[in-house]
Amino acid sequence: MKEDFYIAGLTQGNEQVFREIFEEYHTRLCYFAATFLVTGQDAEDVVQEAFVKLWQRREHFPELNAVKAFLYITVKNSCLNIYKHNKVVRKYEGRLEEEWESDVMARIIESEVLENVFQALEKLPAGCRNVLQLSYFEGMKHKDIASHLQVSVNTVKTQKMRGIQLLKKLLGGSFFTFFLHHHW
Repeated sequence: MKEDFYIAGLTQGNEQVFREIFEEYHTRLCYFAATFLVTGQDAEDVVQEAFVKLWQRREHFPELNAVKAFLYITVKNSCLNIYKHNKVVRKYEGRLEEEWESDVMARIIESEVLENVFQALEKLPAGCRNVLQLSYFEGMKHKDIASHLQVSVNTVKTQKMRGIQLLKKLLGGSFFTFFLHHHW
């Protein structure tokens, strides 16, 4: 079983196994951290620190889910500590900390979903991918996308429709509808 291989390798300090675990969780943890922090660099630093802590404690994990939970909890706690040091919100800390705790699971799910969406986007033809990224993630209108990509507005509409249809196939119809409803 692959999970047993990962846990055994991690416990024994196998750097290749650790690298594979890093590659599996790094991007989604960065998305997760970025939902709490202002700058992307802070998120990257927090995630790197979480992996350092994982390596230091690598002998204490009985299963892969424990590794995943440790990484998410470590990232969340680091982000909360950074946030607490913000003097502007010092007087609101107690209330904000409760809000953070109640929102953590939603943020974990969002980061997992975003990774799936971005992986699916990478599989799309370049034209569809560019139009969807500019439309949904940059918030550009059809006319602005057409100007930016130097194509007609009709081409933008066609590429967008085609991209959405391909994403539905790649992600599954109900998953895509859920994502579209909650994020776009």
